[in-house]
Amino acid sequence: MDESMMTLRRLLTVHDEAIIEAGTAWVRETAAVDLAERPVSETRALVAESVRAYAALLLAGDPRPRDAFIERVTTLRSSLRFRISTLLRGFFSFHRALEPILARHSVPDHLAFDILRRVDAACFEAASLTADTYARKLHDVVDDAQRELVRREKLAALGGLVAGVAHEINTPLGVAITAVSLAQDCLQELSDAFEAGALRQRDLRDGLGRAREAAGMALGNLQRAAGLVTGFKQLAVDQSSESRRTLALGAHLHELLASLAPLYRRGPHRVDVDVRADVVATTYPGALAQIVTNLLHNALVHAFPPTNVGTVRLWIDRADDGQVELGCADDGVGIRPELLRRIFEPFFTTARGSGGSGLGLHIVHNLVTDLLCGTIRAESEPGRGARFTVRFPADAGA
Repeated sequence: MDESMMTLRRLLTVHDEAIIEAGTAWVRETAAVDLAERPVSETRALVAESVRAYAALLLAGDPRPRDAFIERVTTLRSSLRFRISTLLRGFFSFHRALEPILARHSVPDHLAFDILRRVDAACFEAASLTADTYARKLHDVVDDAQRELVRREKLAALGGLVAGVAHEINTPLGVAITAVSLAQDCLQELSDAFEAGALRQRDLRDGLGRAREAAGMALGNLQRAAGLVTGFKQLAVDQSSESRRTLALGAHLHELLASLAPLYRRGPHRVDVDVRADVVATTYPGALAQIVTNLLHNALVHAFPPTNVGTVRLWIDRADDGQVELGCADDGVGIRPELLRRIFEPFFTTARGSGGSGLGLHIVHNLVTDLLCGTIRAESEPGRGARFTVRFPADAGA
């Protein structure tokens, strides 16, 4: 160990408490905004730990105490509102507290300069590691929160669809119940006439005909209700699953629109499907379901003012480069250029007051780029509608 480090060892042995106290006071004074509500004892304990970490690094060449300290303090602060400058002051405090002690105890200038040079180098390295680690953990916190919000957004969309499907199912079930009741009345009339010995051939033929018609009506409406339930179950399974399977995308888009009918059937707007090419792809049906749902819902909510009636067009095609093209266009009010640039940002919405979360198109963008390994392009002019074009490989995610 050279003379500079031997001098530092002696100072730390004799004056460690003074260094810790001075460092604590400096950190508390310069980071008062973050630390005003935190106990002094906590700050002192962290400064003391940083001093021990410096001693291990400078005197023994052991970075493990420093790395453990960085890991602990960044974890401690990542869930609280702390500026990164406050964390870094814990490392700068060692230099601040050591400098007056070197002067007070008449350490020769060349030794004091060498000690502070080495301390500064160690401080710079520790500060860089702390900044990187803290930023990574803050990103993890934000990502976790965003994933939870996206999950809730998906569940909320599914919940809205449940309400719509329930409304849609009520109609065929109501007709089926009425038809079954009519068939029951017809059969009861025939039974009563038979018991009374007054059943004529014409009455039997007419009664059975009415009962058959009622039974057919009941069966047709029950099949319609069963189809709605089956389609919705598949949509719900797809949206909660990330498994891949091979699909005929044109037929699949028609099935999706049938399942999503509760989103638009009760409104005045028309939704058309255009299958321009018979595309078969191995992809994620859950992602496709979420993309189509969000694009359609976004168009129905934002494209048409209350007094306007419009059309939303969805299409499937094969692009010139062989990729799958999925599109959604409307003839609504369009999007202003300054808003068009921001539509894929998380939490950006022009419908905040009416329940918009700003996550719908952000979810679409993430699904297209991350899961389908594709691209999405938005085009619009005020008064001339909006057009979203998604392109992805036919073997997405392989």
